[in-house]
Amino acid sequence: MRRTAEEAAATRRALLVAALAEFAELGYAAATLAGIAARAGVTRGALYHHFTDKAALCLAAISELWAEAATPVWNKLEGPEPPLRRLTDFLVAFFTALEEDATFREVFALSMRSAEGVAELERGLRDKQAVMESWRRQMVRLLTEAELRPGVTADTAALAIINAVNGTAATWLACPALFSPARQARSLADAVLHGFAQSPPAAP
Repeated sequence: MRRTAEEAAATRRALLVAALAEFAELGYAAATLAGIAARAGVTRGALYHHFTDKAALCLAAISELWAEAATPVWNKLEGPEPPLRRLTDFLVAFFTALEEDATFREVFALSMRSAEGVAELERGLRDKQAVMESWRRQMVRLLTEAELRPGVTADTAALAIINAVNGTAATWLACPALFSPARQARSLADAVLHGFAQSPPAAP
């Protein structure tokens, strides 16, 4: 029984990884369950054992693999370091993972566009909005402790960070030859923080 459970878990994991790659490469509309099953090396019957349809598989790939890939990045916001140091570490980790971690990059790219205009993924869009709001609140709490430029509120600074991260990611995903998020992670982080922080932390 234990081996069967482990094999089922391995099959489900393979399907999530294959689905992420298929959706990221072809887009939601063009991706097929047959293609995903073939990429995962399983039968379509095995796929349907775990997921009812393409939408369920897509949403599971986004939510489960995103949590796995993003946790080390978001953990940079925690800890005893001063707020701006934690924000710097978070931004550097985000920009680095965007380029160097395929799962992080693919889930982020897919989550940015998957639910747009696709009725069966509307729940995923709502879930994404809820995650974004939770992320914003976490940022605001941290920025409340930071020394900000006069006239800049924690709410405004949090939105500036979110917009900068999403905008940088979207720009690079659209034109990877333009710059290297990983190599320029520290300078990108400093540029983001310079807009609202009194004195961004020096490089360690």
